[in-house]
Amino acid sequence: MRIYAIVPARGGSTGLKNKNIRLLNGRPLIDYSIGFAKALGVERIFCSTDSMEYAEVAKSCGAEVPFLRAAEAASGTAMEQDILKDLYQAFKNHNILQPDLIVWLRPTFIFRSLPDVQACIDLLASNPDMTAARTVCESEARLYLVQNGMLFPDFDDQGKSMIRRQDIGSRYKVFSTDVIRAMDENTDDDFLGRRVGAIITDKICGLDIDDETDFQIVEAVAAINSDRIRKLLH
Repeated sequence: MRIYAIVPARGGSTGLKNKNIRLLNGRPLIDYSIGFAKALGVERIFCSTDSMEYAEVAKSCGAEVPFLRAAEAASGTAMEQDILKDLYQAFKNHNILQPDLIVWLRPTFIFRSLPDVQACIDLLASNPDMTAARTVCESEARLYLVQNGMLFPDFDDQGKSMIRRQDIGSRYKVFSTDVIRAMDENTDDDFLGRRVGAIITDKICGLDIDDETDFQIVEAVAAINSDRIRKLLH
């Protein structure tokens, strides 16, 4: 089975300028995802970017950047399906064999579990009817909406002002690591399909960097949790 890792890193960022190459504890942010892909042992590692500066950093970290992302797939409104469509066409243009599976490694997540991502790959390898697999992290289920300055529960609060987490049940965040079947037809809004496997991973893997506060939190957590991170990788 041919497996590629893709690290999507467009040059523009509204929340935190140049965050994908900003140094976090001495390493460009993008290097954490590239390093993870190396540890995972995939066949090839590509960085999908529209930035020559990002491309040079990615290559110095060990990724391939044989082409730049097209402008329409690098806009502020472009979604994963747009990047995939651009990627598949670029593979054809550059005579790169299409993979069977893609491990989608968003650079704003630096914490990942090697065994859990491998488990996602194994799920797809052993279940041909499964369309994708994702690592998921437990999340807060007791969320509220604010409308016109008033608070409304976005869950069944059972008519109570306070309710225990155990009475709601578990909910999960899904935007850490995805494993995708690489097919040209999987480029619409439902590119993951309807049979998506889930591997529950360590809660630390749900930490995402979107702005300066997120960056500082992740940087601090990384600095004081080196042993925990090593366990995730092994």
